[in-house]
Amino acid sequence: MQYLRPSFFIIGERKCGTSSLYRYLIAHPNVLPCALKEPNFFGKGPTYVEKNIKKYWTLFPPQKATEAIKFDWPELNEQGILYEEEVIVERQKAVEYITGEASVNTFYEVAPELVKRYLPNIKLILLFRNPIERTFSHHRMYQRFQEEGRDLGFEVQDFETDMLKELAQINKGGKGHYLSPSIYLPQLQSWIKVFGKNQIRVYFAEDLREISTAKTIMTDIQNYLDLPFFDFGDTLKKRFNVAPKTQIKEDTQVQLRSFFQKPNQDLADYLGRDLPDSWDYLIA
Repeated sequence: MQYLRPSFFIIGERKCGTSSLYRYLIAHPNVLPCALKEPNFFGKGPTYVEKNIKKYWTLFPPQKATEAIKFDWPELNEQGILYEEEVIVERQKAVEYITGEASVNTFYEVAPELVKRYLPNIKLILLFRNPIERTFSHHRMYQRFQEEGRDLGFEVQDFETDMLKELAQINKGGKGHYLSPSIYLPQLQSWIKVFGKNQIRVYFAEDLREISTAKTIMTDIQNYLDLPFFDFGDTLKKRFNVAPKTQIKEDTQVQLRSFFQKPNQDLADYLGRDLPDSWDYLIA
């Protein structure tokens, strides 16, 4: 059986609205989903990838099938409850489809050369978010994993304690579980070095939250993927994988704002465009 090969890949970053973006994309009448929400295939390493690449292709829809695609989508609601939502995507005859996936740890944890080896023409999509918000959300996710009994290989403490620890590690030349992935530019440069600027689109999570700018993003992505125009309408009002709201202590925010000031400015200079205004303010 022949399967569609992925045309796009949302590679990251984690906790930046990628679940919503992927759901918006598969709402397009010419886009079919991957069988898994996040295969994390390339994150399993070169040896695994080489041995199992044929299995990876089978995660994407068969070329000639016409039946609806059904799969379970793990979802987190605003009360912090994890549940599974059944997603059904209809498939029509005589429609030209594309497909793609979203494994958002790929950007930070996977060597771009590995992806390039198997997906040389893939169109990559990135979402970046206020790095303090992203760091906080990532930490909360790991807290939830720890509460669920998952073996993370390290202990998750309260946010303030872990931030002080990571700031000290990074100042000594090390890396942190939460802060380092929020320093976007070094990883972005490594991906662009391998794929080139024409194969990567960078968007901001804050723009995806507003209907007007979300429409602009989706129009740009449709052009990037050579898709016919589709009006997503009310689809763009829905948010997926949203955690309960909470706050960061103000003194911790001040420390992190100072820490991210230069990396953020370097990113803005590299992209040649302004970062969202909210990146410069304390998070209410």
